[in-house]
Amino acid sequence: MRISSPPRITPVPGAPPALLGVTLYEGTIVPVLSIGSARGEMIVCQHAGEVVGLVGGEIVKTGTFEVADDGVAVGDDYATALDLTALYVRVQASARSRGVSLRE
Repeated sequence: MRISSPPRITPVPGAPPALLGVTLYEGTIVPVLSIGSARGEMIVCQHAGEVVGLVGGEIVKTGTFEVADDGVAVGDDYATALDLTALYVRVQASARSRGVSLRE
């Protein structure tokens, strides 16, 4: 995973609400998915061999953290795990039903 500056997002007509659009990241067009209401830095990760951008979360710390139940311990705080697979499948299914593709 990497953290990128806030992306310039190009909307995709007919896309589901969680698919904010696409952006150019290191020469590659990637889908940008919403994981919350905040709009700041983008987390760039790979899921099922695809590069995906995530915006809407708050990045409070980076590093390697201990896994705890359904999330991670971050100092005295706890961050719940993001089920990226479920989010991606849900957005992909909704996009398909609207005739939109998440792939180039």
